[in-house]
Amino acid sequence: MSLSAQLQQSTHYHDHASFSEKAQDDTRQRLIQAAVSVFGSQGFEGASTRRIAALAGTNISSIAYHFGGKENLYLAAADYIAQEFGKKVAKVEVFLAEELGGIKSGSLSPQEAVALLQRLCSEWLDGMLVKKKQGHEWAWFVVREKANPTKAFDRLYDACFGRFLDILAELIGCIQQLPAQSISVRLQAVLLLGKMLSFERERATVTRYLGWKTLDETARNIIRDAINEEVAYLLDRSENSPLCQRSAK
Repeated sequence: MSLSAQLQQSTHYHDHASFSEKAQDDTRQRLIQAAVSVFGSQGFEGASTRRIAALAGTNISSIAYHFGGKENLYLAAADYIAQEFGKKVAKVEVFLAEELGGIKSGSLSPQEAVALLQRLCSEWLDGMLVKKKQGHEWAWFVVREKANPTKAFDRLYDACFGRFLDILAELIGCIQQLPAQSISVRLQAVLLLGKMLSFERERATVTRYLGWKTLDETARNIIRDAINEEVAYLLDRSENSPLCQRSAK
């Protein structure tokens, strides 16, 4: 075989291998996204791997090939959500890096912390409520893990929710002039996050009770205003809160 023919054969082999790897990666990603949808709506026990494969447009044997089984696919779906949410938290950490430094140095006022926390909550709500199908599926996957934690919960918590709660606690601590590590501040961070997540978790209840057809832009603005009022109230109630008084002693 001539050198030219050998080079052509080698190029063809590498092109074919690259195409094959790309196709395998594409199948893997489609399986993960389908798994997020099915696990989110059905839970781990109720989810059918056959349905996941069909939704991904592939055969059921590809789950074993790529993940070794249902449990590893579930963990891969959790890793995917953790990675995507983690990117959002990382952007927040970069955005607030200087401000959080101001908290530690004492140069950030409680009023400035209120404004930052309101902005942070608004952007978080927009990310949760504006996204359509994908956002809902992620939310339900997370809700199920919060209610019945598995190995996936640690991945979600470490990549996203633990870090986000730390940011909330830093800002709330600044507002109330209390240590971010205090029980009072940490409880309030958890309560605030719970309120933000509740609009997605309780979407059907919220729309029914408030007489809305969906959480559209108008509804989102009303929810944002309500959360902003809740954040502003943190400053007003800090002096009278038994928890805050107990933490300050």
